[in-house]
Amino acid sequence: MNLAEIIKLESCVIDLQAKDKDAALKNIAALFKRSIEDPKITQEMIYDGLSAREKLGSTGFANGIAMPHCQIEMLEKFYVSLAICPAGVDFDSIDHKKSKIFVSIIGPSGQQDSHLQLLAAFSRILREPGVANNLLKAKSRINLYEEMLMHADKNHGLTSYKGTDKLLMLFVLDDDIMDDITEAFIEYGVQEAVVIDASNMDSLVSKVPLFMGFFNFTADKSFAAKVVLAKISADHINAITVGLEDVFGDLDNFAGLKLLAIDLFYSKGF
Repeated sequence: MNLAEIIKLESCVIDLQAKDKDAALKNIAALFKRSIEDPKITQEMIYDGLSAREKLGSTGFANGIAMPHCQIEMLEKFYVSLAICPAGVDFDSIDHKKSKIFVSIIGPSGQQDSHLQLLAAFSRILREPGVANNLLKAKSRINLYEEMLMHADKNHGLTSYKGTDKLLMLFVLDDDIMDDITEAFIEYGVQEAVVIDASNMDSLVSKVPLFMGFFNFTADKSFAAKVVLAKISADHINAITVGLEDVFGDLDNFAGLKLLAIDLFYSKGF
């Protein structure tokens, strides 16, 4: 799935007006209806779906960003709308700040994997340095549309891969980056992974009397680590590595994460 193909210019605006969350959802539903030709999919159906999803938990994130989304019966493909609300809307965001950037997604029922991949992909795009500010500065809906396309076209196409299986092992030394790793995995279709709590050699050596005093026991970061195991296609290794390095930089120079891929000669039941 190409992200650029599901962002519709007709559903882009830079002057969304809404006094509260409910009004914002109604206006976003109206935006979606502009690009949906199927008369069976009504504006009310879209609003009901978005509203029902919000009741499960707010889709308002930090830094003025919200990503309302839902699945709709009879809808045959995915649609994405972009909206800027200059005044901001109280959207029950996790940082309690008003939301100004709305990237909304609706898709067919029964395609949960694709839906999750889209959410992860757009979430990562919006966290890239400068993207949110550039979207807020858009002077027209075409400008807004093209700004998002520029980032969506980089390397966020969602593609299925086939090939020899490998065991991917991630050694996560910083627990704070697990959310970023999870989003990268979902974006590239890796959802069957095993996470094992582990510890670094530091924690073992520090307990040996001979070596006590060489480690900082009062540091904010603990010695705890995690090992993430996933069976993936060999063709997927490069895509996942690139995706992780988009977030963390060159892994050879990043101390918080190590990646290892091992050939699988035999597997059963996994």
